Amino acid sequence: MSAMSACRKPKEVVRETPVKNRTAGYLLKRYAENKYDFDWLGMKVDASFGTEDNSDSFKATIRMRKDSAIWVSIVPALGIEMIRVMITPDSLKYLSKIPENKFYYTGRFDEIGRLIGIDFDFEMLQDLLVGNAIGLEKDEQRFRSEIDDNDYLLISKYRRKVRRVVGVDDRKLEGDTILVNPDDPRFRRTAKRTDEEDGLIISRYWLEPSGFRLVKSVFNDLLRQRTMEISYEDFQLDGEQYYPAKCRLLMSSTQVRQEMRYEITKLSSGKPYEFPFEIPEDYVRRDSL
Repeated sequence: MSAMSACRKPKEVVRETPVKNRTAGYLLKRYAENKYDFDWLGMKVDASFGTEDNSDSFKATIRMRKDSAIWVSIVPALGIEMIRVMITPDSLKYLSKIPENKFYYTGRFDEIGRLIGIDFDFEMLQDLLVGNAIGLEKDEQRFRSEIDDNDYLLISKYRRKVRRVVGVDDRKLEGDTILVNPDDPRFRRTAKRTDEEDGLIISRYWLEPSGFRLVKSVFNDLLRQRTMEISYEDFQLDGEQYYPAKCRLLMSSTQVRQEMRYEITKLSSGKPYEFPFEIPEDYVRRDSL
């Protein structure tokens, strides 16, 4: 053995640090400290939207003022703006520039929820676009925590009636999609006693352990037999904050399956933006979208 090889230090073995068990309160606190925040935000996005039968891809420019306005300009493959949208917490303005189909619509924000089949409010849309958790309440008593592979998982605690409908203990829950039998008498009785606002929704949030950033959310609406899954990846640094550059939104029900993907190709924060929205005189007004 040569002197050189004798003096060489053994190669250091890099081991992945085991994920420690954490309480729901601890995870909620750390998530709140690390979620993305902004006053003004501008994004360039490459996106696609499709069903099992067809899909379309497009580019979009998005401008946002926190809790105030979201402005979107959609450009398909030809590079000419075809749709412009202006959203506030209460209103929706929609302008179609598609040849042979030029019109405008002004109405309430909840029209978006009707179109996609999911009850959305302004804050939820805002959180979706920047990668923040939708509906993640700070009340630690409403969640329990566990470790799922190498991520933390926060699960909304079942109410007693939800446990009856699901038919399994919430601590034995497996899989992203939870299905119930709508013909089960237990489900019918529980659904009949459940109002629209209360719902039968199970919410789950996966947080990666290094920065406590959201990587996936799954919402199971048992009453309406619908599932929404949102996943994020490719986190990029903006100042001292991280945002996910890629998002996948999957919405499924017994009738349809819809998927949207988008990638943020450019992001700029802290700069005030204008939200131009002029309606040409020759555009026809519609009462619905």
